[in-house]
Parts: sequence; C-alpha cells; structure tokens
Amino acid sequence: MLALCWGGVHAAPKTDVVFMHNGDRVTGEIKSLFRGRLEFKTDHMGTLLIDWEDIREVVSRTGHAVELTNGQRFYGPLEKAGSPELVSVATEQGTVGLSVRDITNMYPVKATFWERLEVSFKLGFNWDKSSEVGKYNLGIGGVYRDHDFVTRARLSSEFTTQKERDTSPRAHFNASHLRFLRDKRFRTYFGTLDHNEALGIRLRTLAGIGYGWFPVRTNRSWVSLMAGLAVNHEIPTDGREETNLEGVLGASYEYFKFAVPKKSLTSDLLVYPSLTGGGRIRAEFTTNFDLELVSDLYWDMEFYTSYDSDPIAQDAETIDYGINSSIAYKF
Repeated sequence: MLALCWGGVHAAPKTDVVFMHNGDRVTGEIKSLFRGRLEFKTDHMGTLLIDWEDIREVVSRTGHAVELTNGQRFYGPLEKAGSPELVSVATEQGTVGLSVRDITNMYPVKATFWERLEVSFKLGFNWDKSSEVGKYNLGIGGVYRDHDFVTRARLSSEFTTQKERDTSPRAHFNASHLRFLRDKRFRTYFGTLDHNEALGIRLRTLAGIGYGWFPVRTNRSWVSLMAGLAVNHEIPTDGREETNLEGVLGASYEYFKFAVPKKSLTSDLLVYPSLTGGGRIRAEFTTNFDLELVSDLYWDMEFYTSYDSDPIAQDAETIDYGINSSIAYKF
C-alpha cells in the first residue's frame, strides 16, 4: 500500500475556485465529489465538505473525471460556465456543458491513492445480566474509489458468550471489485470467506463474477441489480467437504445524506441457487444504518440474516440472524 501511494504525495497547486450561491468565493484544491458532497482543500481553513446543491459554479485548471447519472464520463479542466446550472468541461473534443443536477462523481485525474481511500473501524458490545449472555463484534472495512471502478473489502467478527456454554463465533470477510461500464452497467468480481458454526460451516470459500445495472444512481441514492456465477467450497463442522457451482442474484440499495447529522442506509440481498447441489438455495441479507455523532465518529446499527435450505452439516440450523450495535470511526 505504501509503495502504491509513495509517488502520489506531490500536492497540486491550489488554484481551483468554488463560487457559492450565497456569493462566497473559495480558492483551494478539489479532492473529490461523491454522494452530493464536494471535498475541497484550502490553505487557511483546512479541508471543507460542501454540499453540491450549495455550489453555483466550479472552475479548475486541473483535469477532472466527471461522471453523470446516466453513466457517461467526461475528462478535462473545468471552465467558467455561462449559466449557474451548468459545469463546463474542456474535453479533447471541445467544451461540453453538463447540468449540475446530472453530475454524481468527480475526481482529479491525478488524485493520489490516499485521497481515494476510505477506511472504517467499528466495535460493539452487548450484555444481558439475566441470561448472562455477552456479545462482542468487531469490524474493519475499506473502500477505494476511482472514476472507472470501486474496490471494497470488509472483515467482521462476532463472539457470543454464555455461562456454562462454549463461545459461539461468527466471522465474515468479503471483497469486491466493481468496474463501471457504459449505460449504467457494471461488471463485478467478488469473493467471500465465512465461518458460522450455527449453520455448520467451519469454512466457506466463494469466488464469482457478475454483470449488473444501476437503475437509480443519484447524489442521494444508488440501486443496483446483478446476476452472475460463483464457485463455492465448504468445509462443515462435521461431514465431508463439498464444492458446488451456484448462480448469484443480487440487489443493493444505498441512501446517504450529508446534512448535519450525516446518515446513511445500506441494504444488500444475495441469493445463491445451487446449480449442482440438488435444489439447494442460500441467501444473505444485511442492512446497515450509520448516524454521525461527532466528526467522523458514528453510531452503527446492523441487522444480518443467513439462510440455507439444505445445510451441509448434520443438525445445523437453516437460518441465523442477529442485530449488532457499534461505535464506528471513519477516515
């Protein structure tokens, strides 16, 4: 990671200008526009986070990648526009006027590795005195955003303890690489590792590929649909190992709002009908709600459920679900 970002520490000159609807003018350096929020670095006020709807005009001599809600992308410096409703991009084919409402993402073409990376940590604990049940959860995640792709990775673990009973662990790791295509389409590669004794899984390893579409992609919400194939290898807590080919059907919804307090809601549903396992169907559903308490510190509420119509291990449950409440830090 250090080797990748070492060559990108050179800072760009702060010659970008943001004109606000209230008449203010700020000079600095555009870092990114994502989810309706412009990250703008200045010399005297630090890094500002400005709501895109509060901006009247943006001018920059730096080359930017600008993405629209319909998936189109334009590359070039940002020139002074003749209308407050437009952003002018000086492309190699000529200057193009883009509607402010249609712009969803914007990055400097030469943005550094660290400027495109977001990392989060979360920690939670629940305990019930009457039943003497304790529940601990720990998570770490990272998102790397580029104008052509998004790469995500997340590791979460959970331990449930109870007097005179063995500790019940659950762990999940997933990674995905989503590459944007034309017409709001995308191609994705993904993999997961799972340990869930409630479902009789000592280790499940899955790798797959999918193709999808964004029916909705705005500065407030994303909706994506995906279909693909995956290879699934399972080692049960008892019994023989199995390898199966599975279909993959997925749907995802994201809502985000950066007005104070910042909040976001993310829901993911994945269904795995087995193509070689005799009618077996698995499903995973997760939903997360984040609410900012103070700067970069969030309260996180997560609900998860896992379903397996035909568990590989004997006497294993067909469904597992739970709720986790955590404190998370993002930077």
